[in-house]
Amino acid sequence: MIIKSHNKLEELGAFILLLNDEQYTTPVEVLSGSSIGQHVRHIIEFYVCLLREKPTGFVCYDDRERNHKIETSRLFANVAIENIIIMLSEIESDRPVKLKANFSIHPQEAVILESSLFRELAYNLEHTIHHEALIKVAFNQLNIAGIILGDFGVALSTVRHENKKKIR
Repeated sequence: MIIKSHNKLEELGAFILLLNDEQYTTPVEVLSGSSIGQHVRHIIEFYVCLLREKPTGFVCYDDRERNHKIETSRLFANVAIENIIIMLSEIESDRPVKLKANFSIHPQEAVILESSLFRELAYNLEHTIHHEALIKVAFNQLNIAGIILGDFGVALSTVRHENKKKIR
């Protein structure tokens, strides 16, 4: 697979299993009261939304199904991540996708944009890293930062750049 989203998802799944239920569900003040579980749910739902588009050819992240069991059960979330990884491994080629989105507060202003499965997977990978960065902030707030690797929540381009600097 060209877009290696599964690596970040495997990492996320491993980290949430290191937490206890309280750490996973506790509202974190610096995240405006959201929990690690809520950020994990958000990540998972974007992948599920994209991977379910095939029958229609449309993806609309705004209209995604919100499954609150993901944000309250680490084990359920981990199974969802494993299922996404399996679905990603079955993708053999790119295909056109129509992205329905609304970049306004007005409900009647949705637009349809031409995209592709690989482009949306790239977006989901960057979206995952962005939310991992927020989860990392939560880890710090909850005094559990010691369980995460240094590049958790760091853009892959930044990791490559830092690695290049170390070689010099």
